[in-house]
Amino acid sequence: MIGLIPVENSEPLGAVRSLLRQLLQSGLVEALFVPLEMESGAITPALVTDPDHLARANPLAPAMPINSARAVSALTGKHSPARLGVVLRPCELRALVELVKLQQASLEEVTLISLDCPGTYEWAEYKTLQHANGTNLTGYLTKGEAYNGHGLRQACQMCSQPVPAGADIHLQFFGADLVTGIPVELDAGLAELLEIAVNTDAAGADRQAVLDPLLAQRAQTRQHDLKAMGEHIASNGGLPGVFETCIRCYNCMTVCPICYCKNCLFSTAAFNHAPEHYLNAARRKGAMRMPGDILLFHLTRMNHMGLSCVSCGMCTSACPADIPIGLVFSMVGEQVQAAFDYQPGKDVHEPLPLVTFETNEWVEIGEVR
Repeated sequence: MIGLIPVENSEPLGAVRSLLRQLLQSGLVEALFVPLEMESGAITPALVTDPDHLARANPLAPAMPINSARAVSALTGKHSPARLGVVLRPCELRALVELVKLQQASLEEVTLISLDCPGTYEWAEYKTLQHANGTNLTGYLTKGEAYNGHGLRQACQMCSQPVPAGADIHLQFFGADLVTGIPVELDAGLAELLEIAVNTDAAGADRQAVLDPLLAQRAQTRQHDLKAMGEHIASNGGLPGVFETCIRCYNCMTVCPICYCKNCLFSTAAFNHAPEHYLNAARRKGAMRMPGDILLFHLTRMNHMGLSCVSCGMCTSACPADIPIGLVFSMVGEQVQAAFDYQPGKDVHEPLPLVTFETNEWVEIGEVR
């Protein structure tokens, strides 16, 4: 059902904070995972049990320090220790769904709260916006466009799924009249507990009028950027050319929500070769790139998580060498996902293709019965 959360004094953030406080104080959840705004202006995800701390909650801030699916995985494991409410952007929610399928997270006793997402900024850009506008950056929410002409993260510019799927509470900002209130989609039973009345007029034609051109623009940007990356790879020596400035810092692996292995081969001493190894390789080839095994690292990651990649772009944001890793993985992921007719994060009940056996699945690609 669709209801309406009242907004007072043209402060949508205050209305969202009131909803979160109500969730916590009512006992519907025992703790809330939500972005908090620090005194410095930094946005950091936090687990909140004291309602007073929700005065600093700011899930509307267009900043994304991590893909929080990884943090929720750490909070729940295979079963949640308490009734949790988690506030996630659409890409974070999709990543969490994939982690549930991979048995790295649980939705048991978890209330999923999400919102329409116009996009986020790289941290330096967000700080610039803060200095210029304070923390009142919510005006861009209803139009689904970059705030005041500033450039969103590349992953957000090409995001084709800015609306969450499968959330228990979905705050609908696109096309909303925030003076009237914030439209919210939620289960009737949950609405009753939160005392949110049905309002069939809350999400009207204005929402679709904003959403349709936004999705069209994002699709066009995505097609253009992925095509350009494919051409770049083809004309610059393939993947080795793309990753030639990689320093093997593993930042991309650290921030990736789908790279969940507790004991990763690349975090061990397996690739700390003896000095003779490097010298012998240099003698064979004439030159030995240092550090080595870079392409192996990236290809292994593609093989492990390409099918579940949600294109959040955190890998690109974390790269100190400014390698467009997210574009490469989005391009590979899109092809792998199309081959399996699979959309990561769409449905928690849809099985992962690589762990699901079907008797005739190889016949479709020419395998003999």
